Amino acid sequence: MSIAIKVEHLSKAYQLGQIGTGTISRDLERWWAGIRGKEDPFLKIGEVNDRTTVGESNVVWSLKDIDFEIKQGDAVGIIGRNGAGKSTLLKILSRVTSPTKGTVKARGRIASLLEVGTGFHPELTGKENIYLNGAILGMRKKKLIKTGTDH
Repeated sequence: MSIAIKVEHLSKAYQLGQIGTGTISRDLERWWAGIRGKEDPFLKIGEVNDRTTVGESNVVWSLKDIDFEIKQGDAVGIIGRNGAGKSTLLKILSRVTSPTKGTVKARGRIASLLEVGTGFHPELTGKENIYLNGAILGMRKKKLIKTGTDH
């Protein structure tokens, strides 16, 4: 079988800070809230933005020096704890974001259902929920079957 996806020395770093955390309009809203002594308007309810503790670096590595190959027809699952870089890897593979270092070589089209767990309908099977979420994202059932979700 031929190689469908080849990842070599893949790394992704994020710069921490007040500016550059989203869109320009969000950065301006955060800055303006800070000037007025208000809380960050984009915090989730109950979340606290604790800037009193300083880390050793302003750079956080979401992925660092990852290598793997996926052969055509293989079914692959990405598992790990929160913050392990699963979503970052999928975003890089589907070209939503670019890597800081390394290369991704892929044959064919890659689409990731990143938020597939969000809004799962309890009366549908896992496969039916994937088809439903794929349809919402504009994917056809035939394409989902072809990509290996129907085994």
